[in-house]
Amino acid sequence: MKNTFLSAIIMIALCACGHDHSAEAEHVHVHLHNFTAYSGANEFFMQHEGLEVGSKSCITLFVTELDAFGPTAVGEAKATLKVGDSEQSATVSCSKTGVFNFDFVPQKSGSGSLFFEVSGDMARFPIEVNAAGHSHDHGHAHDHSAHAGHDHASHAGHDHADHAGHDHADHNHDHASCEEHDHSHDHAAHDHNHDHSAHAEHAHSHDHASCEGHDHGHSHASSVAFGAETEGAADDVAFSKEQSWKIDFATAVVEKKGFGGAVKVAAKVVATPQNFTTVVAATSGRVQFVGNVVEGKDVVAGEPLFYLEGGDVTDNDAAVKYAEVESAYLLAKADYERKKLLLDEKVVSERDFQAAEAAYKQAEARFQSLKRNFGNGKVSLKASRNGYIATLLVGNGDYVEPGTPLATVQCDGNCNITAELPVRFAPQLQNIIDVNVMLPSGDVRSMNAAGGSVVAVGNSVNGCNMLPLTISAGSIEGLVPGSVVTLYIIAESETPAVVVPRTALVEEMGNFFVFVQNNPISFEKRAVEVGATDGMSVQIVKGVTAGERVVTKGAVSLKLSQGAAALDPHAGHVH
Repeated sequence: MKNTFLSAIIMIALCACGHDHSAEAEHVHVHLHNFTAYSGANEFFMQHEGLEVGSKSCITLFVTELDAFGPTAVGEAKATLKVGDSEQSATVSCSKTGVFNFDFVPQKSGSGSLFFEVSGDMARFPIEVNAAGHSHDHGHAHDHSAHAGHDHASHAGHDHADHAGHDHADHNHDHASCEEHDHSHDHAAHDHNHDHSAHAEHAHSHDHASCEGHDHGHSHASSVAFGAETEGAADDVAFSKEQSWKIDFATAVVEKKGFGGAVKVAAKVVATPQNFTTVVAATSGRVQFVGNVVEGKDVVAGEPLFYLEGGDVTDNDAAVKYAEVESAYLLAKADYERKKLLLDEKVVSERDFQAAEAAYKQAEARFQSLKRNFGNGKVSLKASRNGYIATLLVGNGDYVEPGTPLATVQCDGNCNITAELPVRFAPQLQNIIDVNVMLPSGDVRSMNAAGGSVVAVGNSVNGCNMLPLTISAGSIEGLVPGSVVTLYIIAESETPAVVVPRTALVEEMGNFFVFVQNNPISFEKRAVEVGATDGMSVQIVKGVTAGERVVTKGAVSLKLSQGAAALDPHAGHVH
């Protein structure tokens, strides 16, 4: 009984270990070929598992609009496969926004070109079509499935001589065929760490040579972006196109240009003079606030802010003042009208009449001015424009004389930014080409891009032995008068430097990194040494060279994804 039970357990174990994983292994180890091209408007990223004469080949194209780095809104794409004198075309609609799937059954083997056209924008990739039965990718997958991690116990009863002979014969035959027909393709599949730039140059020039003279049928496109195979490394960070399309993501080519950094200084935001007015006392009296008058309150033109009343000071009572001005006005009016009649009768001289007329007009102006702001025995002081109360200069109940400032009303509009710099920066202040403004939120805005300008540069030091600088902020949003910002003052420089956007940098424990693109779904995390900065761009002293493409937006998302550093061969691939 015990022996029977043990035998059953052994049989179950052998059956479980003998499960055929070949299909799974073959799927996991199929190698995807990645090709990338950039036109002026789009990024073309193409993937396929290898092309073989007579076999259905699936090709996936991802099209990204470079202005927003999102999937193209175009719903249709055309693909043309050309190998020698054989040409096949297909037009498909997108399977998802920005994703197009093509199925080709190649008719001829050899080197050729694969063209894609999206809304007049064209990309051209070199392609290799293997002869029937000589697909490199199939052999690669078969080899893995034959050896992939099986329990040796499951093979205990097999004829190893037959098995080994059959497998190695097939394997050797497959590789011999690849070496004879497509040597560069064989290296791409098995050596992901070789120099891809050399491979890309070879594929590019080879494609031109093989297709020269009979590709004129595609000249109707405005331009053709030439692409090449772009493989990632095993330790790259994988980030699919679907992931990058869902976030604020972008890449850009590293540039080498004149860059001298910038002078960094703290500055204060102030309102421009034409954007605020001061409410002053029209007469003497005691101040009475109208309603809840506080700093920051919105006001509209004509809205009463203060009353002035005499209170206990009889000599300066507003009602008394009003009565005096009214009496003077009525008296001047009567004198003017009387002398006007007498002038017609030649009783008074022209000179006496003109004096009476002038006195009348002065009294009328004084009376009308006081009348507009007088009611219930009080003088009303109103806002002269829309805006908000920036500062209150008096308290409720204070006694004021005529002309005393009571409050300032400020309206929304352009602001100035003022700063003070040490004298040693005088040469830079005479050669300013732009000023970058870092807001309290951390966003950086360019003075030139916002339509601002340098208003004044001090030609002499102030009392603190500093040089003053004032710039107009233009249309920069988010500035609050009275707040402090950081200025990066950029002077003209011809010193060449490798420069990347500030947003391309990620920091870990005091060290800086950038993500260098190997292809649109595979990124290398690379340490860099940084130099000067102008708030928007940063000089790279070591680690990146001009011409490489780096992530400029979304680098933090890649940093969070680096836990899955091993490149998924199916990342970005749509089944």
